[in-house]
Amino acid sequence: MGKTFITSLLLSSLLLTSSVVQARIYQYTDNNGRKVFVDRFEKVPQKYRSQLAVHDEERETLTPAQTAKIEADRASLNLKLRLDQQKAQIKEAMSKWITDFSFYQNRIVIPVKVRYGGQSKTLSLVMDTGASYTVVHQAAIADLNAQLLPGGSAQVADGSVVQTSKINFDQVDIGPYKSQNIVASVIDFKGGGGSSHGLLGMDFLYNAHYELDRENQKIIWEPEKYEELKQQLLDLKTLEEEMNAPTVSAQ
Repeated sequence: MGKTFITSLLLSSLLLTSSVVQARIYQYTDNNGRKVFVDRFEKVPQKYRSQLAVHDEERETLTPAQTAKIEADRASLNLKLRLDQQKAQIKEAMSKWITDFSFYQNRIVIPVKVRYGGQSKTLSLVMDTGASYTVVHQAAIADLNAQLLPGGSAQVADGSVVQTSKINFDQVDIGPYKSQNIVASVIDFKGGGGSSHGLLGMDFLYNAHYELDRENQKIIWEPEKYEELKQQLLDLKTLEEEMNAPTVSAQ
C-alpha cells in the first residue's frame, strides 16, 4: 500500500473514533465567596481577572454518530417541551370557558362579579330563564355604597308586588363575558336569600351560548369553541403518544 493511502485510512479512522483535546478553564471567586468556572477569558468580569486560576483539562470529543444522537435527543426533548407548553396553554384557554355552579333549591346558581365605583364583589345569582331582567338583592350590594336610581314595580315569586330601584354597574363579569354599563333591578328582599343574591335574567342569558354539565356542575360557555380547543388538546396528546411509542426495527 502507498504511504498516501495509509495516511488517508488513518485519518478516516480517527474521524470515527473519539479523540482527546485540551480545554482551558478559568476559575475565580466572586464577592459572595462562590467559585465560578468559565470556559472563556471574555466571560470573566474585569474586577476578577487579577485573581484568575487557569486549568487545562482534557476533554473527550464525540464521534459523528454520538454527536448526531445527542442532537436528535435534544431535538426530541425540545419538541416535548413545546408540546407541554402548548397543552398548558390550551388547558388554560379551556378553563376560561368553564364556570362551576352550585344548586340552590334545585336551581342553578353561578358566580357573577360586579364592579361599581372602583369596588367589586362576587354575587351568587340564580339562572332564571323566566325572568326578563337581572335582579339583585339590595342587602347584597350594600357595601358598594351605590347610588340607586328610581325603578318601578315588580312581582316576586309569592305573587306580591314590590317597588324596585336600579343600579348601573360599571362592569359585570360572567364566565368569559365582560359587559360594561349594565343596568340591573334592585329589590329589598326580605325572604332570606340563603345562597342566592338575586336572579340572572334573560337580558343576559338571551345572548349567551352555553351547555350545562349537571353531573359535574359546570357551565360550558360557547361549546363549539370549547370543543375546538378540546380537539386540539387530543391531537397533541396523540402526537405525544406516537413520539413515546417504542420503535420496531426491521429484521
